[in-house]
Amino acid sequence: MEIAYGTWESSVQLLPKYMLALSKYNPGTVVEWKHIRANTEMSKTLNYVFWAFKPCIDGFRHCRKIISVDGTHLYTKYKHKMLIGVTLDANNQVLPLAFAIVDEETTDSWKWFLEQLGRHVVRSENGVCLISDRHKGIVRATGDLPFFQSPYGVHRFCLRHVCSNFNAKFKDVHLKDLCWAAGTQNQICKFEAIMEAIKQKNILAHRYLAGIPKEKWSLAHDGGWRRGVMTTNMSECLNSVLKGARRLPLSAIVHLTLLRCVQYFIERVTRGDRMVQENQLWSDYACWKYEKWSRKSSEYRVAKYDIREQTASIATVGRPSRGQHLQVVKISTSDCSCGKWTIFGIPCSHAICTVQWHSLDPMTLVQPWYNISEYLATYEGRFQPLADERYWDPPTFELNRNPVRRERRRVGRDRTTRLRNEMDTAVSRERQH
Repeated sequence: MEIAYGTWESSVQLLPKYMLALSKYNPGTVVEWKHIRANTEMSKTLNYVFWAFKPCIDGFRHCRKIISVDGTHLYTKYKHKMLIGVTLDANNQVLPLAFAIVDEETTDSWKWFLEQLGRHVVRSENGVCLISDRHKGIVRATGDLPFFQSPYGVHRFCLRHVCSNFNAKFKDVHLKDLCWAAGTQNQICKFEAIMEAIKQKNILAHRYLAGIPKEKWSLAHDGGWRRGVMTTNMSECLNSVLKGARRLPLSAIVHLTLLRCVQYFIERVTRGDRMVQENQLWSDYACWKYEKWSRKSSEYRVAKYDIREQTASIATVGRPSRGQHLQVVKISTSDCSCGKWTIFGIPCSHAICTVQWHSLDPMTLVQPWYNISEYLATYEGRFQPLADERYWDPPTFELNRNPVRRERRRVGRDRTTRLRNEMDTAVSRERQH
């Protein structure tokens, strides 16, 4: 590894030079530093470093305004963490936005990372939803940042982590399933019914969930901010992609994030061209979801109420055990009482039934962030290769490692895979039956 990538110490020393070259050959790339102290004017000690590639920053303008953040350990000679921010494109694929290497996941490090994320990526964009776990550093940091405070933006919790914390406290898989069911319900009446079931089973469990603001973890109370995204799985997915790099020296880790982003752009430009050739108006994801709901719409009956406002009452004719339910659709405001149209930005089965009854095209009512033109614009930016190191400019300062962060060696082989816990179980026995 040292032959291929150099030692950890030499990699830290190379980092300022590499970052300078990265910015030179890919103009618009953002690099920010925060040092522990300056030994001299030219000598500094590593604390935090943040980087974001311009094509990814520009691509964010054409995605749903969702950002998922997460942190991960680096298996290196010195203790450091990697922080990651990602979003979802029109086809529901992960787009990396920003990275940082910090000493620890603390309130200070998360606040610094989120400040850089807001200043360089979010910028003047309003309506951004930040999704994270309930790490105290993130919760405290977002309270001080206007980017992720209403009316400019909001902070939401990952439901998977809420359920995990809930299960760790009460150790009841059935309660955990009810917690997940409550969080994912898109109708308030169904949310309240499940919460009542939790209350009947365990009053303390109900009080625990009631102590968490509903809008933070419940889809029914979210107001459409999180666009149906309930977990931080997208940032954790990128963590798993970068897992092989987490044992490398720092300069190699930064270089691998560049290579991964380049790979994503190449693959998705090809996919976008295929969608254009097939004359699609919307991404594969939007078409799949629309077709899924369209098949259900044939089971419904429509009662018109107002032709000018294009409203209707929809009677569902589902399984006998579920009975018949009524949903109200208002085409003029793109709203259905089931909540799915507002949440996902794609007409739900009730809306599709209503729109077709009014002789309109439901696909014209899909939110523009699923448009194929937005997907192509997301990956319009281009990356440029770096020249050989001989042609790089000399760094403006010398970077030193922080000896305090030295990882103490343990007896035996280092563990490279985290221990699995109940969060890794996709579904419990209750939901399988």
